[in-house]
Amino acid sequence: MRIAALAALILALSACSQSTSGQPQPAPGPPPATSTTAAPPSTPASPESRLKDRIAWVQAGTEVDPSRYHSASTGTGAAADLKSDIAFISPSGKISCITGTAYQLDGFNCVVKLKTPVPKPHEGFGNWDGGYVNYSAKTLTVGQFRGDPGLFIHGDGQTLPYDSKLTFGDYTCRIATDGLTCVNPTTRTGVHMSDDAIVPFGCLREAQSPPDSPVGRTYTC
Repeated sequence: MRIAALAALILALSACSQSTSGQPQPAPGPPPATSTTAAPPSTPASPESRLKDRIAWVQAGTEVDPSRYHSASTGTGAAADLKSDIAFISPSGKISCITGTAYQLDGFNCVVKLKTPVPKPHEGFGNWDGGYVNYSAKTLTVGQFRGDPGLFIHGDGQTLPYDSKLTFGDYTCRIATDGLTCVNPTTRTGVHMSDDAIVPFGCLREAQSPPDSPVGRTYTC
């Protein structure tokens, strides 16, 4: 009987060992981006509630000093002083943004290295950049014909560290490993940028662009 019991114990330990030391199991991912009070699937969250959540998430980031982001560089030579303008780049190098207040431009422009850039709508002047984004108050455009580097003539700004938020004017941006989220609480709009897609928030809706428009997609309120 003792021999039989010992054999059974050995078999049980062997089975347990195989279940814990076999093929590695995938690590659990992050929790879903919903709260326990989220609306049920049959009642999708409204654009306004999604924007509210985004604004709260952005504002919870770690504030950085904007004065660190008043310069840009091409990587060769001295950095250019942008004076009152702001420029920054994501740690991955896939998103680079800059403001243009020196040219009386509201909002800011970003170049995003999209996996699937917006296709060229027609033949136009200059080079087509399917990841060129302009976000200004209640307007968002994606994809643009570029005749020159424009605001990016001096290169890229300093790196904005992950989980940091940067506030300039009416805009606040927070960077994470899944992309850059920028919001304008004053106009109740926002946008999430990543190499996967450009996603508008708030009242921004896609609008029909004129046939000869220099941009690919337009979103307005």
